[in-house]
Amino acid sequence: MMAYSLQTHLPFILTGLLTGCAISAVLMQILPGRILRYLGLLFFLPGPGLAFVLPLLHEPHITFWQGLLISPTVLFPIGATLLGLPAGTARAAIGLGADLKTRFQLIWLPVLLPSVLLSLGLAILLCLGCVILDCL
Repeated sequence: MMAYSLQTHLPFILTGLLTGCAISAVLMQILPGRILRYLGLLFFLPGPGLAFVLPLLHEPHITFWQGLLISPTVLFPIGATLLGLPAGTARAAIGLGADLKTRFQLIWLPVLLPSVLLSLGLAILLCLGCVILDCL
């Protein structure tokens, strides 16, 4: 039963999650950091809570919306890390002669790796939680 539920629900949840991540990435480019932090905090806890309650509606195509609702929670650690970075870090590295590979290895990888791993863990946990609640 669980394997069938994973096959039927997980693709739609992941599609919603990727759509939400794309929307969040566009919003990160458009909105100022202060407003983006408030929006992230606004959807951080209620989003997964609502995603876990949606299966009670017994609608057939609700799994896409579950993925869309958990996406701000998954992206919050990465967004908080990026917004907390000093503004001229990459520019200073370019000015000191660092190429793209060096900047990635010495700046972006050490800074973003913990938050990317946390986001990946949250995505796995929340997607599996949605699939389990869809089975009930």
